[in-house]
Amino acid sequence: MKKTGLYIILGVLCVGAAAYSGVRVFQQTYAPPAITESAVVTPSPTPSAPPEPTPTPTDPPPTAEPTPVPTPTPTPYVSPVDFDSLQAVNPDIYGWLEMYNAGISLPIVQDPENDEFYLNHNSDRAYSANGAVFSEATYNTADFSDPVVVLYGHHMRDGAIFGNLQRYYSDSVFFDENPTFTVYAPDRTLTYGVFAAVPYPGDHILYYHDFTNDDVFQTFFREILETRDLSARFNEAYAPEPGDHVLILSTCLIGNNTNRFLVMGTLLDDQ
Repeated sequence: MKKTGLYIILGVLCVGAAAYSGVRVFQQTYAPPAITESAVVTPSPTPSAPPEPTPTPTDPPPTAEPTPVPTPTPTPYVSPVDFDSLQAVNPDIYGWLEMYNAGISLPIVQDPENDEFYLNHNSDRAYSANGAVFSEATYNTADFSDPVVVLYGHHMRDGAIFGNLQRYYSDSVFFDENPTFTVYAPDRTLTYGVFAAVPYPGDHILYYHDFTNDDVFQTFFREILETRDLSARFNEAYAPEPGDHVLILSTCLIGNNTNRFLVMGTLLDDQ
C-alpha cells in the first residue's frame, strides 16, 4: 500500500513536471518577444507643406499711357470760286449757281435791307434790267441753311439770267440727262438733285408756307409732285422728306408772266 501511494505521488509529480515543461515550451515557441525600450520606434511626424509665403505688398506696376493717335488735320475747303475778289466788289455775294448744260453760271446775291434791289441791279450793284440771281433776306438766311431757299431770276429773251431755265428743264431728255446742279459757297460745295420742274401760280411761296412745319413741308411738295401739265417733269427718286433742304429756282413762265416756272432740287451732298 505504501508503495502504491508512493507511485501515485511520483506519477503526479511527473505529470506536473511534464505539464510545466510543456507550458514553458509553448511560451518560448508562441509568445511574442519581449518589447524593449530600444525596440520602440517613435513614428516620424508627417511632413506638412511649407506655409505659403505672405506676399510683400508693393505698388502696382505703372499703367502704360496709351500712345495718342494723332487726329488727322482736316483739309481746309478751297472753293473753286474766288469769293474774296467777288465780295471785295460786292459783299452781298454769298454763293455761285452752276448749271453748266443750261448755260447758267452766276453769282447769288442778297441785299440785307431791300428784297427788291436785285430785280433791277446786277451782282456788281449796278443798275441793270437783267437784275441778278437773288434771295430775299426777309425769308432766307444767306447760308442755305433754311428748309427751303428760293432763288429768283428774270426770264430774259436772250437767255440771260434764267432765260433758258424753262426751255431746258421742260424738255424730258434734258431733264433726265441733267439730274443735278451745284451751288458753291465760300465754305462748302452743295449738290442738289432735281426732283421737279413745273409751272406754278404767282403766289409767293415763302410768304404762304411755313416750311419749318413738317406737315406744311410734306403737303406742299406732295402737291408739287401731283402737278398735271405737259411741261412738268419729275424725278421722285430725289423727292424731299421733312428734314431735307430744298433749293427752288423761280422765274417767269413763258407766255404768262404772272405765273412762275420752278426748278426744284433736294440737297444731296454738303461738303
